Amino acid sequence: MSEKEAKNLGNAFAVEGSGGVCGYSFGCNFSKLKYPVEAAVWSVLPLCDWFVFAVGKSEDDTMERVLSIKNDPDLPIAKERFVIVETEWPAVQIDGTVLSIEANKALDAAEKVAQENGLTWGFYIQADEVIHEDDLKAVADSMVHWKDVPKVKALQFRYHHFVLDYKTVDPWMYHKACRVMRLDGSTRIFGDACGPGLPNYEGPKNDGYLDKNHLGSYVQWAATPAKAGHNVFAKRARVFHYGWVKSKEDLDEKFQMVEKLWWGTLDEAEKERRKNNKFGRFIERYPFLKKFKGSHPKMVDDLIAKHEEFAKVPNRWLNPRFYLEVLRHGFHG
Repeated sequence: MSEKEAKNLGNAFAVEGSGGVCGYSFGCNFSKLKYPVEAAVWSVLPLCDWFVFAVGKSEDDTMERVLSIKNDPDLPIAKERFVIVETEWPAVQIDGTVLSIEANKALDAAEKVAQENGLTWGFYIQADEVIHEDDLKAVADSMVHWKDVPKVKALQFRYHHFVLDYKTVDPWMYHKACRVMRLDGSTRIFGDACGPGLPNYEGPKNDGYLDKNHLGSYVQWAATPAKAGHNVFAKRARVFHYGWVKSKEDLDEKFQMVEKLWWGTLDEAEKERRKNNKFGRFIERYPFLKKFKGSHPKMVDDLIAKHEEFAKVPNRWLNPRFYLEVLRHGFHG
């Protein structure tokens, strides 16, 4: 499939009746991190009326890559509706908090666009995430369905976390996160920018984190709403997370960045302990991670063709260490 054909896959799903959508993203150093930012943005553009990108000062060609999206003749929105906000990241090195600081700069700009143009939804996409074209209709349907229910603040997606190559997923990483949020000023991006929360929430879950707590009627699935007499477990839209698809060398470079942003003030032994606890020793655990059997978004076909499988390993069900991992952490797929 050509790049142009992939870009045009979702054009039939313009979200009429949604109230309008502003996509938004943030980041820096995408080439150093080997992030598929073009695929990420193009995967959501078919559902967007506007798009905002907060581009941090970078050591590579990140700005040029974002500008190439804005200037692409196939851009499905008017060029002036693709807004670039230049930022400089603060020197915050605790628990990835700088990521939410930067994500909220993009959110603030998206909310300004929404207020000026009467838009309802924001579509938050990170530069290493891609939405499958088969799921665009479900996302559009859910936006329309929940538009006039103001208590619904966010739409939640299922996650596939790919590790080291495009054939392997880590089923012990988080399974869900919100990527569509109502642009009414009620949400902020929390923590390490994984997703949104309600800063003024008061209730039994006291941190207001929508992804983690699934706060009842505040969150609904990004899925085609079930009709009377139909299966209520409708197919849920998915995020394909590719940020950990790396060669051994690229993985080491990304971990250096992670250590700086999460634990830059800690000693080396504590950094290593926290890294292993949070990110799960990917290479060591690779033999008993799960093999992905489904299809990928067409936008990453070229990337998959260029990336080799990390290693040939026997079926994980024949590996005793797989059962030890299940005993420690439970079976998650």
